[in-house]
Amino acid sequence: MEKTGVQKLAGVLKMLVVGMMVLNVIALLFVPWLVTSADGLRLFLEERVLHLLRIQPYGEDDIVIPIIFVALASWGEVWQDTVCALYTLFLLICGVCCFVILKQAKGILNTILEGMPFQMANARSMRRAAVCCWIITGMAAVRLIGELIWLKNTAPIYTYNTLFIPVFLMGGLLFLVMSALFRQAAELKEDQDLTI
Repeated sequence: MEKTGVQKLAGVLKMLVVGMMVLNVIALLFVPWLVTSADGLRLFLEERVLHLLRIQPYGEDDIVIPIIFVALASWGEVWQDTVCALYTLFLLICGVCCFVILKQAKGILNTILEGMPFQMANARSMRRAAVCCWIITGMAAVRLIGELIWLKNTAPIYTYNTLFIPVFLMGGLLFLVMSALFRQAAELKEDQDLTI
């Protein structure tokens, strides 16, 4: 049986979603390194990695440290500072939630490729995606409020973190509406199948 245009599009989207899942996992591995780079711990970690590898740097440009070693070393160091630890925890939870959302999308695209998209499993997947969106919204709101209190100025309002709140709140609502639509369609399909 020849694939429909929707199934062809679902195949392309599935490849993109799988690619994003892989990139998401790679990005999660580098979160502590990014946090330590912002906090100035990166140079300390590079020196520690050089010491562990028994490499003596001769000059600034003589040695290039593989970024993966510094990234792995940062997993132990990032938890030493409270601010770095909280920031890392925020980014890791958001990253895991994004991975779960992508996984749910992959499952839905699989059912479209099979030609049977109106299933209760898709409604549950949409609900899970909505919950993940709301977890990100809640984490972003807590972080924003905490930074407003800690810094005692309005600078945190002008960051990407503030944008997370309405975007993921609306995304969660959209997923919840789509979940209800898929659930209703699945129920109608089941009734129709039983009638025939």
